[in-house]
Amino acid sequence: MNNIEVESGAISRIWLNRPAVRNALNGQTIQELIGTFERLGQDPTVHVIILSARGEKAFCAGADLNEVATLRDVESVRTYFSLMAQLIETIRSVKVPVIGAAFGYTLAGGMGLAAACDILIAADNGSFGLPEVKIGLFPMVVMAPITQLIGPRRTLELALTGRIISAQELHQWGFFNQLVPFSLLQDKAWEVADAINQGSPFIAQMGKEAWRHIQGMDTSQAMDYLKNMVSLVALSEDSREGILAFQEKRSPRWPSAQ
Repeated sequence: MNNIEVESGAISRIWLNRPAVRNALNGQTIQELIGTFERLGQDPTVHVIILSARGEKAFCAGADLNEVATLRDVESVRTYFSLMAQLIETIRSVKVPVIGAAFGYTLAGGMGLAAACDILIAADNGSFGLPEVKIGLFPMVVMAPITQLIGPRRTLELALTGRIISAQELHQWGFFNQLVPFSLLQDKAWEVADAINQGSPFIAQMGKEAWRHIQGMDTSQAMDYLKNMVSLVALSEDSREGILAFQEKRSPRWPSAQ
């Protein structure tokens, strides 16, 4: 895998590794990412995944336009952009929490990639936007996850104008969980991942599933669903171990992590 690097463990890292082209997404890279997320998500020893990129200039500048320029028929165009949609949905649906660590140029499909992560830490040197309209394209696929984070009007403004905005402005819109200096980005992402890893892997996965399921529900629907989910959580072996550890004033030994 030349386009990405993988570091496996309880906290696994996936690195985009095409810094010479600002980590642009060609079809091969997208396929490698899909396969890697699927593999790590099914590995019971993996509890958290961090997604970031090599280099200092760009997390991901979006589609590899050199490849897109070669797509001349409906089938090839549909295949490429369908892969992008599949990647976003794969990240969103993987069982374990996914933390994004974005920096520098995070544009177009790269912004969609960042939006797909469950938790997003960003460097304060970031430049974000959906500039596709300036080259005769439109961010059709990535609008969906981005709209959920910053709302429909702001997403449409970025898509129609192609305006590039600073990480600071986008942070005010609620796109990130935290904004940190570039020098601290990877340490901060690891710190958040480690905090998650201290908890029960099973409970974290159940919690992510429940959180994702209630998106778009009204409050009554969500509460009806969640009262059933909390029963499953409370009756789990990990829940019993956590309560027992609290009573005995010791660290839990999670059954799901054994």
